[in-house]
Amino acid sequence: MVKKLLSIALLSTCLFSSLVWPMDFRIYSAAGVKLPMLQFADAFNGLNTGDRVINSFDTAGAAEKHFFEDTKSTCLITTESRIKEALKMGRLKASAPIALADTVAGIATSGKVKQAIDTSEQLRAVLLNALSIAFSDPARGATVGRYFQSLIQQLGIEKEVMAKAILAPDGVETMKLVKAKKVELGITQVSEIIQAWPESLLGPFPRDIELATRYSLWCKDPDQAQLAPLIALMQSAWGSRVFTDNGLRPVGKP
Repeated sequence: MVKKLLSIALLSTCLFSSLVWPMDFRIYSAAGVKLPMLQFADAFNGLNTGDRVINSFDTAGAAEKHFFEDTKSTCLITTESRIKEALKMGRLKASAPIALADTVAGIATSGKVKQAIDTSEQLRAVLLNALSIAFSDPARGATVGRYFQSLIQQLGIEKEVMAKAILAPDGVETMKLVKAKKVELGITQVSEIIQAWPESLLGPFPRDIELATRYSLWCKDPDQAQLAPLIALMQSAWGSRVFTDNGLRPVGKP
């Protein structure tokens, strides 16, 4: 199925591609899309055209920073709000972003007991009772980290939570701490929890205070013929399944 999709995407570009040098597509992405992007890169790089995807993952803010610092960067995958702000400020220009998938923030637990977090009151109690909590460092531009910091302020428990908190570089590292049972709770994107340890998912935050995040793709030259097969993969039916299998909701899906 994947080979068929790639063949279709390549049909309109094969003649052009034979006349140009192979290219490295340097893509900087928020860690929440790490596993899907690794799968897309494997499929694309397996075409043996000489073109290849080189992935780099970090927090949404850090990924954006590295993208701008790399003069050879090709594409950025981060939150839609960050891309829109960069377009508004003129840091990104011309091409419009391509919406890819949505996720929500949630909690992972290293314990066996799964407590309910369906309401703000239940969430507050779980956070207060936890012995240790890890979340991504807000200072590094982490989407969930910044959200969680404001949330514990809103709940009036910032002092208590921060006294037992460990700040991780990003959501991937947060989940490593949970898997190693170095912390009781980990706060990150549900997609990152499912990608790392599905059984640890305690649940998303209560709906009335949830953080929904849309990841979008922005490329310096989205019409570049050699890049077309990769974008086609992300927007294909197979691409939708890849996102879904990794805890993300493809844009346009219920």
